[in-house]
Amino acid sequence: MSDKGSRSGTPKASSRKSSKAGTPKGSKSGTPKGSKSNTPLPTDPQAMTEEITEEEALAAGASNGALQPTEVDVTAMGTSNELGETETEAEQEEAVQEEDDRPSVISLIKERVTVQGLTEELWKEFHDEAINQFINDPGTKLMVAYMDPVKGFLVEHAIPPYLVDQLTYFIKATSVKELNGDTFLTKVQYGTIKGNQIESLLRIMMGIYAPIFFENTSWPDSIKNDFSAQLHKFLANLTDTRWKLEGKTVLYIPTEGLKLASEEAAKNKDLVQRLETAMIHWARQIKEVLSNQDAFEMAENSGPLDEIEFWKNRCADLTGISTQLDKPGVKKITEILTLAKSSYVGPFLKLSSEIKEGSRQAESNLKFLLVLKDPCYELSEAKPKDVPAMLPKILNTIRFIWVNSEFYKTRERLTGILKKISNEVIRRCCRDINLDKIFDGYVQSGLKSLNDSIDCCEQWKEIYKKTARLHHKFSPVGWVLDKSSIFAQIDAFIQRCKDLIEVCEAQIHFARREDGEKMEMPHFAGQKGPEIARGLMEIEAAFERNLSQLRSVKDTILDVKATSWHDDYNKFRAGIKDLEVMMTNVISSAFDTVTTVEQGVELLDIFMHLSTREAIRRTIDKKNVDVNLMFNDELNAVKKELTNKAKSLIPWHPKFAGQALWARQLKRRIERGMMVLDRAYFLPPTGKSEEVRTQYQQLCQALDEYIRKTFHEWTLTVDKEPEKLLEVPLMCRSSERPPMLDINFNRGLLKMFQEINYWERLMFEIPHYATNVYNKREDLRSLREHVLLVVRDYNRIIAALSLEERGLFRERIRFLDKKIHPGLTKLTWASKGISDYFVTDCRINAAKIQAMVDDYKGANQEISTMCVKISELSLIKIDNRKVYENLEFDEEQAKHRDNTAEKLKTMHMEIVRVMKKTFEIFKSDGQEVQQHWVRYLEKMDRMVEEAFRLNVKWSLQELSKAINGDGKSAPNPLFRVKVCLQGDKVEFQPTLKQLASVIGGIGNQLTNSIKGVNRLPLILAKKKSNKEPIFSVISSDEETKKIQTVINQGMATNAQNLQNYLSTWDNYREIWEINKDMFIKRYQNLNPQVASFDADIARYDEVANNVQTQETILNIQFVLLDCSPLKYAILSHCTEWQNKFTTLLSTIATSRLKELHSFLKDNGENVSKPPQTLDELGESLTLWDKLNGGLGETEAKFPPLHDQFSILEKYEVPIKEEVTTMLSELSNDWIVFQQKLIDAEQMLKKHKEKFRSGLLAQSEEFKKQVHNLVDEFATKGPFTSTISTGEALENINNIR
Repeated sequence: MSDKGSRSGTPKASSRKSSKAGTPKGSKSGTPKGSKSNTPLPTDPQAMTEEITEEEALAAGASNGALQPTEVDVTAMGTSNELGETETEAEQEEAVQEEDDRPSVISLIKERVTVQGLTEELWKEFHDEAINQFINDPGTKLMVAYMDPVKGFLVEHAIPPYLVDQLTYFIKATSVKELNGDTFLTKVQYGTIKGNQIESLLRIMMGIYAPIFFENTSWPDSIKNDFSAQLHKFLANLTDTRWKLEGKTVLYIPTEGLKLASEEAAKNKDLVQRLETAMIHWARQIKEVLSNQDAFEMAENSGPLDEIEFWKNRCADLTGISTQLDKPGVKKITEILTLAKSSYVGPFLKLSSEIKEGSRQAESNLKFLLVLKDPCYELSEAKPKDVPAMLPKILNTIRFIWVNSEFYKTRERLTGILKKISNEVIRRCCRDINLDKIFDGYVQSGLKSLNDSIDCCEQWKEIYKKTARLHHKFSPVGWVLDKSSIFAQIDAFIQRCKDLIEVCEAQIHFARREDGEKMEMPHFAGQKGPEIARGLMEIEAAFERNLSQLRSVKDTILDVKATSWHDDYNKFRAGIKDLEVMMTNVISSAFDTVTTVEQGVELLDIFMHLSTREAIRRTIDKKNVDVNLMFNDELNAVKKELTNKAKSLIPWHPKFAGQALWARQLKRRIERGMMVLDRAYFLPPTGKSEEVRTQYQQLCQALDEYIRKTFHEWTLTVDKEPEKLLEVPLMCRSSERPPMLDINFNRGLLKMFQEINYWERLMFEIPHYATNVYNKREDLRSLREHVLLVVRDYNRIIAALSLEERGLFRERIRFLDKKIHPGLTKLTWASKGISDYFVTDCRINAAKIQAMVDDYKGANQEISTMCVKISELSLIKIDNRKVYENLEFDEEQAKHRDNTAEKLKTMHMEIVRVMKKTFEIFKSDGQEVQQHWVRYLEKMDRMVEEAFRLNVKWSLQELSKAINGDGKSAPNPLFRVKVCLQGDKVEFQPTLKQLASVIGGIGNQLTNSIKGVNRLPLILAKKKSNKEPIFSVISSDEETKKIQTVINQGMATNAQNLQNYLSTWDNYREIWEINKDMFIKRYQNLNPQVASFDADIARYDEVANNVQTQETILNIQFVLLDCSPLKYAILSHCTEWQNKFTTLLSTIATSRLKELHSFLKDNGENVSKPPQTLDELGESLTLWDKLNGGLGETEAKFPPLHDQFSILEKYEVPIKEEVTTMLSELSNDWIVFQQKLIDAEQMLKKHKEKFRSGLLAQSEEFKKQVHNLVDEFATKGPFTSTISTGEALENINNIR
């Protein structure tokens, strides 16, 4: 493996150091070659390397069954610090990580994924996502990487459910919360496993853990002794198990104490006890190897090659054990235990000697048995049919071994090798027998394989007997082998094959299978046919259930040791017996419907293959007798019919030859039954069948005699001169259908010709006098057919014409009668030559007259067709898919009538043209014919008149259907009538009077359309007719008048229905009748609340919705009412009402909003204005008290105002942007206003205090001024008389 594929749990830079420090070169410690490990090793790696010698490593599992290092089975396992990682190694790890600049965890994981075939290109993004989940998710403890054969390289978090070639695992410690480059090597255990896990475990234990534990000196002796004993026991069992998987025996050699001196080791009781345990394990392994020979001899399924392989492996195993016993480790342990006087040494040495003796015997037996290898190998590849040819050589080779082998010539071993030959023969047969195909229905191929296998086994027994006889005869040593033991399984296998053959036959009998395909189910006639088929299907289903139960245990069928097969097969046979009873009942039921021998034989043919089963064969034999009895009854019935005087002949057969044919038919009737019995080769002969055959022969003779007697009676009735019967005219007038013709040929001759025809078929000789006339039968037949053509032509002309029409063709019929007159009088059947000319001339003239009649009839048919078209060409065109608006119907009908009238006139002119053409035939005829022609014209004129009358009638009926319906369903809408609001009234458009006028005038318009149609006699005979014109007759026709009356009644009824419908709109009359402007003025004066506005506006929404729910388009009989104009008008009125209300509401709300906004703004500014004087302060305080006291009242104005604008928004009323802005800022204005009141309160308090302080200061100043003034006045006042009055007044004035 490459370096990349073998990366392990150490960082890339430190892996080399770790490998050198802990593992000897060449991986002798048990670590696979080329693998790397991060597992901690003993503290002193150098000492460990010296202690694990090559000999000890081989003792742990090397050559001759020892543990050899494979290429890469297990890469080293990363472990945690708990396993004893030393401080030195941890320091080395950290140093290397620091040197690598702490690589990422993803790169560390990718470096350690060791999967064969992994390249850089295989790493995908989802692999990195899986690795990140392992790194970051504390709950994800496991991650594995492996190569899937289908999906490719995978990284998952669970062990794969199937075996993979190589797998790298990463296990995270439970306590890890964060995984990074520093903690990866200490918290993650990883490794790579390839191949056998047990082998990997043994390598790890022997190469890593066992040396660590055994060389550890830090543990207490008691713990170490107990742990060492358990570890030795585990390693011994592990080593034994690992090598047993390869069929080898390897002794586990403990390495503990081998470096001590034997005397010193013998004194260590605990060590001696552990070594004794190892020796006991060796002894058990050796005994097991020695006893394996007997165990293999008891094996009943092994073949001769297995015997050779056993002795080959035994020889190698014993040799390997013998080699291992000579190893120094074994001898050292034996020496230690001998010095310790262990009781286990003696038995062990005895077993060792037995091993050497057994090895010698095995080599001898192998040498002789190898002579059998090539013949037995050929036998193991042979098919059953080729096996018998190989067996004599193998038997002779065994005799050679018997005579010359020293150890293999015992009776038991020779019997064993011959039993193994039998086993191989059985195995060859088993391989050729495909049970799946047998159970799948490949019966024929399965029977062939089973018969070949039985034949092969029988021949093996015969070859053995023959060889035994020759051996007794020529060998001094008697053939004393146990034959019953040798062939016990062969006999059992033959019986199993026979059981399978019965299973195959059962599939043929009860499942209709043959080589994988199911045979077709037979067809059973009659009423019971399905019942019989169903019975067979039930039998098949029951058989399939039994077969499926048998198939479920198919693994035990060819296993002759499996005794459970007998119980399973007995259950199957019991089921088959039940099916046989069911099949017997079905056969009996099938024969209940049999009425003929042929049917019985067919059923016997169907079920005859079941006659191999005894229970069914008895029923089939009985039915065979019943079929013969049925044929006997048929013979008796024919006898009775033959003796019956009233014979039922076929009507068209002649009298005498018919009786002979009837007798011949009776004979063929019994011949058919006898032929069926003769062909039924599968029926076994019975006494009854011979008796029936004798009666059949006697009856055939009686029928032949009856036919001969009948022929003789006919010859006596034949006229002796039959040619005189031909002397009669060719034709005669028909007595039954005058004036038609009949052929005049003697019927007796025809009967004679028929008799002769059938008697010749019956191979009888006809009398000569009858033969002469009979030989002319072809000429007479030809003449008779030609005369028949003339008769047919004449009769066809007469039959085509009525009595009235014969009057038209009278002169032409007279001419034709003259032509055929000779055939009625002169010409006879015996005439020669003249008849051909007569027939040709008559047919030419008849053809000419026939052409005239055909033209006449064609003209009549053409006129009749024209009349049908006239009657069907409606003068009214009503499209059921179209609804007419306004007066569109009247215009379209007028246009259609004009077009149709032109077509009708064209057809009438075509009738006139045809009549003129027909008249060309008769225009030259006499007066009598002309009178017939006038009557013919009047007949045609009546037909034309009826056609036009039907035209008008059916046209009116179509209109009546459109107006009143067909009586089963309502009429389709014909007119679209709009319901409109004109002023204050609801009206129809077009009006009902207009509709009645349109419909009522159609009848007269129809009759007026055919005014231009004249009567035929007036046109063709130039004769004025006494009859009224066609249109006058039609206009006065009672049926036409009745239809017109029905139409008028339908119009009147529907007009009343339409008027009744208009009353449904009276509920909305106030919507358009009330004066809106006057109502809104009164409404505004009432000063309504917001809720009133909402209710009133919503009411018109409700009205509009109610109007919308009314049907816009509805049918009232033939009228399609379109109420959309009325609904649109009402909705417009509703919208107008809503606009009136919303406009009023918008005006009120906007004015109140502006008032409130001005109130807040003006008062906020006024109250916030600082007072300059006491008067202003008083005014401000009064204003503040008023505003503050009115806050609740002011705030109460907001909800109604918002409700008003909400209603306006609800009904999507457009509001000016400045109003919207004012409304949106109202809340802020209110907050600002409140804040201004608060600020104004503080401001007014400050100004109030300021004014109070000022007043106090002014008062003190005033007091001082007054005091000083008083003092000054007291001092300077004019209190003395020295001061004059003027001075005193001036002084006082100054003081002031």
